[in-house]
Amino acid sequence: MSSPHETQTTEPPGSPPVHWAMERALALAAGTAPHPNPRVGAVVVAPDGSVVAEHAHAGPGTPHAEAAAVGAAGDAARGATVYVTLEPCAHQGKTPPCTEQLMAAEVGAVVIGAADPDPRVNGRGIANLRDAGIEVTMSDATMAERLDPGYFHHRRTGRPRVTLKIAATIDGQVAAADATSQWITSPGARADGHRLRAATDAVLVGAGTLRDDDPELTVRLEGYTGRQPLPVVVAGAQPLPIDRKLYGRDPLIYVPALAGNPPAGATTVSAAGAAEVDLEMMLTDLGRRGVVDLLVEGGPTMAAALLAAGYVDCLIVYLGAKVAGGLGRGMFDARFPTLSAVRDVIITDVRRLGPDLRLDIELGAME
Repeated sequence: MSSPHETQTTEPPGSPPVHWAMERALALAAGTAPHPNPRVGAVVVAPDGSVVAEHAHAGPGTPHAEAAAVGAAGDAARGATVYVTLEPCAHQGKTPPCTEQLMAAEVGAVVIGAADPDPRVNGRGIANLRDAGIEVTMSDATMAERLDPGYFHHRRTGRPRVTLKIAATIDGQVAAADATSQWITSPGARADGHRLRAATDAVLVGAGTLRDDDPELTVRLEGYTGRQPLPVVVAGAQPLPIDRKLYGRDPLIYVPALAGNPPAGATTVSAAGAAEVDLEMMLTDLGRRGVVDLLVEGGPTMAAALLAAGYVDCLIVYLGAKVAGGLGRGMFDARFPTLSAVRDVIITDVRRLGPDLRLDIELGAME
């Protein structure tokens, strides 16, 4: 394969230039869904600057990106530079250590996007390569982490990255007083919400949403053939409805100690608490099950509980082009006692979706 134009970009301001081959590796990985493994792309560049192989990791049990790339390159990998978005692993898992395969291929150098926070790697891959005499250079870790923020969060905390999705009127109402809410937003915004589901590992709702909306929690996009996210329900002390659409999808239901009998066709997990599920226990259990990115579509009660506990990492708000002009149900079932109780956030993106707006918001850790 011939080399693309060698351009460099700077992101964010003040960061070192990113080589075109690393940009290509990032682009290769961007469209993949390998969780609980990380999104990783790799490009093998010969000494003359030509690309001799490239690959992205497809998922658990399949070759890692850099191993597949040097394997495809064959003899052309000798003396080449491998650009890989994440530190190569140095341990035996479902596949052999990538560091050993890079050494066996006799590559000349490895450029790494970010160190791997997984405790089984965490610098060992870099050290092993350097001990073998292979030159290792670090690229811009910000871009590599932005590629798969859920993976980095999961490996650092043991919990999935939690994205809270809310659809509301311009004046912040998510439902009317009679609990009706379909539809506050336009078809374009709702389709965008389905793209969010397609990019996540699991979708969570509370018992109230299950009762009021009977959601399917599936990706319903024209032509979509990818995997469906795991449906997750957080139950309360009251019995859950007997007949709901998602019961046929083997949902994961977290129940407190005083919950009634679970519905048929569901996997039930006790998450302590007498009348309420212990949120930390639930999120830790989801992390153990390989859920890296969690999308929460529950109502105001669930949203308020997760926000108050400090477990919301990202907030995506769809503001429908509607004004309620009265008290229905706000975004959060919680009192706002005083201005000093507010939390500062970072609005990372605002875009129009037909008549509606989408706001992407990052929440820092609670003090």
